[in-house]
Amino acid sequence: MNISQYIKKIKLLFYIGITLALATAVLGFFSIINQIYLWISLVVLIIILGILFVKLNTSIVRLQQSVLNSQVNQKQTEQSLASRDQKIQELVALNYAMNKAILYARVSKKGAIISLSERFAKLLNIEHDYERKNLIDLINLNEVQKNRLLSLITQSSGSVFNEEFELKTNIGQKIWLDISILTIFKESGNSERLVLCSDISKRKEAQIEIERLNAYRYKEKEELQKSNASQIVEAQEEERKRIAKEIHDSIGQMLTALKFNIESINLENTEKASQKIEGLKQLSKNLIQGTRIATFNLTPPELKDYGIGIALDKMAKELSKLTGKNILFENKSNFEQRFDSLVETNLYRVTQEAVNNAIKYANSNYILITINHSNSLLSITIEDNGIGFDINTIPSKPNNNAKGGMGLFFMKERMNYINGRIFINSIPNEGSRIILNYTIL
Repeated sequence: MNISQYIKKIKLLFYIGITLALATAVLGFFSIINQIYLWISLVVLIIILGILFVKLNTSIVRLQQSVLNSQVNQKQTEQSLASRDQKIQELVALNYAMNKAILYARVSKKGAIISLSERFAKLLNIEHDYERKNLIDLINLNEVQKNRLLSLITQSSGSVFNEEFELKTNIGQKIWLDISILTIFKESGNSERLVLCSDISKRKEAQIEIERLNAYRYKEKEELQKSNASQIVEAQEEERKRIAKEIHDSIGQMLTALKFNIESINLENTEKASQKIEGLKQLSKNLIQGTRIATFNLTPPELKDYGIGIALDKMAKELSKLTGKNILFENKSNFEQRFDSLVETNLYRVTQEAVNNAIKYANSNYILITINHSNSLLSITIEDNGIGFDINTIPSKPNNNAKGGMGLFFMKERMNYINGRIFINSIPNEGSRIILNYTIL
């Protein structure tokens, strides 16, 4: 029964009550005895009708509120059902996407398959009848990897395990999978394993290629170092031969000449003896000069005692005296800092090689050695006004000493050895400039 029918029945009762009251009043008019009863009945009837009217209004209000609440509940229920349907559709779409795009499997704590994504099943070539089979048996791994994967699945610590595995597909293609294993605990107390995989074959191929290139570069660098070491040994041998040749050709010959001249002096012939003695004085002078040149090319004591600045100044002055060339030194920034002996020795030798090249091959009569430095960099510059050379004609790695470039090659090697840098600039007929830079730590 709806609200309108209920209201109609209440109104009907109300009208019946009024009719009875009127009827009672009419009968009362015919009887004076019943007049008092009539008024009492009317009062009682009015009270009853008032109570019925109040209750009627209250019931109507309650019924209207109930209807409103019912409508609100119905609307909320409809919204809840719509939201649930939407979530179900989203879950269905997500499950479809996971099956199509993600490699995953749900397995028991012993590895038995509970569910498998479509893509994973296709990769393993087991698209049908794989339920309750062991995942380890279906993945084409070697025995060591199978045992390792099984041990990861059977562990139940609740942690996430992650490892990389190489397997073969059904067509014999090798691929790499990054496999993560997550333990899922159910309300019943049992546990399952969620196996998530990602194909990292391209990344592994790139990594293997990088390792191959690094190994090739390492081997190439090792061979280069061996070659450089061989060149250094050859250069050291050539330097020994050069020193021996200088001693033999200059000092040795002068000593021999000195011996013969002394032996040929005839004291009875005073005039000739006097001439020979003068010749012996000049020969002795040349011998002293040759000895100083030979010994000066060895390690100078100034380098060990005072450092690179004083040693280069001494070298410029001595070479200027010995060769007659105008060799100058300028310490523009008053550099006095000391370095490790290995660093100072290599800086000195490279500068010495540059000056010797300018003296021997450049035909220069003016050579300037300059030192300058900042808080982080020491710079040594060697400039000359000689004939210069074409840098492009000098091989970066000389095959032998006869083809030239050996001095420049070892200048570069020495600077590399101390983590320094060398810059060579030369123009034919316009001189050369060599800059040595060393980082101050």
